[in-house]
Amino acid sequence: MEHSYVIIDSNPDTVYAIQLAMENFNNFICIGISPSEQEGLDIILERNPSLVFLNIELEHNRSGMTGYYLLDALQKYLDVLPQFIALATTAQYAIEGIRHSILDYIMTPVDKNVLRRTLFRFRKLPFNKPADINDTLCLKSYGDYKFVNTNEVLFLKADNNTTDFVRVNGTTVSAFKTLKFFQDSLPEHFIRIHNSYIVNSHYISRIHFGKSQCTMEHSDIAVPFSKSYRDNVEMIRDNFYKRSLVIA
Repeated sequence: MEHSYVIIDSNPDTVYAIQLAMENFNNFICIGISPSEQEGLDIILERNPSLVFLNIELEHNRSGMTGYYLLDALQKYLDVLPQFIALATTAQYAIEGIRHSILDYIMTPVDKNVLRRTLFRFRKLPFNKPADINDTLCLKSYGDYKFVNTNEVLFLKADNNTTDFVRVNGTTVSAFKTLKFFQDSLPEHFIRIHNSYIVNSHYISRIHFGKSQCTMEHSDIAVPFSKSYRDNVEMIRDNFYKRSLVIA
């Protein structure tokens, strides 16, 4: 399983030390680096990392507050927060870190052996589904954040360079990304069946090969599939077939 992480620290030496140490763990990938808490907040909301390295002295140096306020801010937007590793030059803020249920508190400069032990602990955590496989997508457009629960999405439809998310309740949310972008980001039960469509296979109620259509539950919509993606549709059919009581 691959885990993504973000570093929020203005010290380039610390950032480099973390990245260098993380190279020894092939299933961790850095998806963002920020020198400030506000930019770090935006990165976390946009990219949903599993792990965050946070220098909690950044805000303290300017206003007397510690960087732990970032965890409080995230509570307003996320049901499940990423795991946090606090970074600091002293042990002064360790107790506050315990109160915020952080994964670990590491003194800088970073000792790679200490970091290694922390990552092994991280791997053993009993992640629930929202933490490992994000059910919620954050669609960001400038200062506008839209949160879409993928469990409520029937299908995605391409519209030029934008993508429409059609939901169970009949509403549509648009995102300024291509269908290809979401194809690589969604859970595996979202399957592409057409150049213009990705369906949530959990909501398929009928597959008509004669009409090349998939009918979706909770709607009268029949989503077309194309010959080039017929193999994907047959895979969906076979998976359903194995789990169904077949009456012919």
